[in-house]
Amino acid sequence: MWGTLFSAIIKISVVCARYFIVLEVNLLKKIFGFLFMFVFIFCQGASAAVVVDLARYLEMVKEGNHALRSNLRAVEAAYFGVRASVGNQRPNIGFSGSASYVTDHRQTAGSPNRHSMTYGTSLSLTQSIDISGVHSLDEQQQILNFENQRATFYSNVNALLATAERVFWAAVLARENIALQEDVLRQRMENNRVTEEKYRQQLVPRLDRIRSEAQVVAAEALVTEARAQYRNVLANMMDLAGGIEVTPIIVPLTVPEFDVNVCLERAFESRPDIRAANLALERSEIIRRLTARGLSPTLTAAIRWTPWSEPWNSSSPQRGEVGASLTLNIPIFDGNATRFSTLNADRLIQAAEAGLESVKNTARMELIVAQNNWEMAAALEQARRRQVERSDEELRITELMYNEGMGAQIDLINAQTDNQLVRTEYLNAIQGMYAALIDLRRAMGEYAPNAGGTWNEAVRRYGRGNI
Repeated sequence: MWGTLFSAIIKISVVCARYFIVLEVNLLKKIFGFLFMFVFIFCQGASAAVVVDLARYLEMVKEGNHALRSNLRAVEAAYFGVRASVGNQRPNIGFSGSASYVTDHRQTAGSPNRHSMTYGTSLSLTQSIDISGVHSLDEQQQILNFENQRATFYSNVNALLATAERVFWAAVLARENIALQEDVLRQRMENNRVTEEKYRQQLVPRLDRIRSEAQVVAAEALVTEARAQYRNVLANMMDLAGGIEVTPIIVPLTVPEFDVNVCLERAFESRPDIRAANLALERSEIIRRLTARGLSPTLTAAIRWTPWSEPWNSSSPQRGEVGASLTLNIPIFDGNATRFSTLNADRLIQAAEAGLESVKNTARMELIVAQNNWEMAAALEQARRRQVERSDEELRITELMYNEGMGAQIDLINAQTDNQLVRTEYLNAIQGMYAALIDLRRAMGEYAPNAGGTWNEAVRRYGRGNI
């Protein structure tokens, strides 16, 4: 009896334990499911693309583009390199200490070993005195070299931001192209529905049905292609922004207006690549003057104090004394190094002059080409707009005639194809207008920071390396 009761209790306990385990498992499943849903929603929200307008996107490119940040750090390194290169022109202070131990081998019988130790410390101050103007010229060419690198960096900024704006408008127009192709697909699906109805009523042959279905398939392929192109442009935008997913803000597509003040002289003043070429020419002229002074005398002043030495007269100056010296070095012959270095500097000046003219010619050519492209794109936009208006009307009439049974299907297909073509070309014309304006702004140097680059401005900005 007790065995039966005990067995029944065990069975009931096992059933209850299984029941509670099932409850706990179900509860854990619900908890984990809720957590998974929360994490998924959070990740989806975190990975959502940032909707940006043009100004915000250009700021993101300036702040987040890794190639631009790398170039910026290189320019900052060049500035500190200038500071380091002129360090030998500044006063140098040094502290030195020495000690020596000598064993006396001249020993006699019965005498102890005799050894000697000498040690001493000294504090020195040296200053190179510029009596021939070499230090000043060297500092000028060092800072001009930095200014040249900074102007080159600004030229990269000018080109990068122009590319970023071009990609931004390419994304806007790619999204418009998706809407266009989806509208074309909608039209062809509607026409296919009408054709199917006519075919069921035996009003049109089977060939019309096949053609209609083929038009729908072709439109679906164009929609897929347009969406892929849009995703590719978004990937390009993300790359330029430093890996941040962005999407352009939805705004009505408008035809751009000409708002660039084109002036060749102003382009020569504002373009950073022309400024870099001018700085390179100025630096090469200073290097020519600096090289010509290769045989200039140098004068070095030094002060030395010996606070502690043993024995007291083991150093010069002796313990507790201060010594001062002036060292004048007059080169006489350097194996014609100065002569040939000067000839080398002359050729570098000529190369810099030719480089400056080349950059100016490039700027002149870019302005002319961008203006021509704008005029062509503006004329194309007007022509394509009139074509779109006429093609829309032609398509409307052709669809109406086909639906009423008074027109042939081949005429409808031709009207649809022509309408899709002219609408796509109209978007391309608008994109060409944006591209021409961007090229004009880049040719004028409007995307680059507004900063000068001369020796005097560098002196005021950096205090000749002292700040």
